[in-house]
Amino acid sequence: MIRTIRALFERVLRQLCGGLLAVIVLLAFLQVVLRYGFASSIVWVEEISVLLLLLLAWLGAAQLWLTQSHVLVDLIARHGLRRRVADRLIDLLGLFAGAALALYSLDTLDAFSGIEMGSLELDASLRYYPVLAGGVGIALAALLNLVAPPDPEKSTAL
Repeated sequence: MIRTIRALFERVLRQLCGGLLAVIVLLAFLQVVLRYGFASSIVWVEEISVLLLLLLAWLGAAQLWLTQSHVLVDLIARHGLRRRVADRLIDLLGLFAGAALALYSLDTLDAFSGIEMGSLELDASLRYYPVLAGGVGIALAALLNLVAPPDPEKSTAL
């Protein structure tokens, strides 16, 4: 059951990151074509692109944590009990740090609600939703690593 949830979460993160990257590339391409081909541009593309890039970075961080595909530095040991204990402690730290990030980002969302973003005329708190998503994603990835550690044979870590 947990392995199924883990695989689903990993697949969703991968699909979201790929989709976000595709949208960012399409928006940039559209902006370049409009600017140099028609001497015109869309005002809100820059703000949306930055927002999507932030979301991509935070979701990508959660995906890397979940799959342990990030760059690893062996400070304690490469294998054995000490390594497993260190991995669990780091995942526990990630769980609490991600949860704290998500909780504190809620305060930031409240602080920026009611303020309009420049060209979009949307609530400025929209800019901080990627941080909330990242905190929740990292906490969930760390929790899944604690409950059902990734298979070392399938690890893509460097």
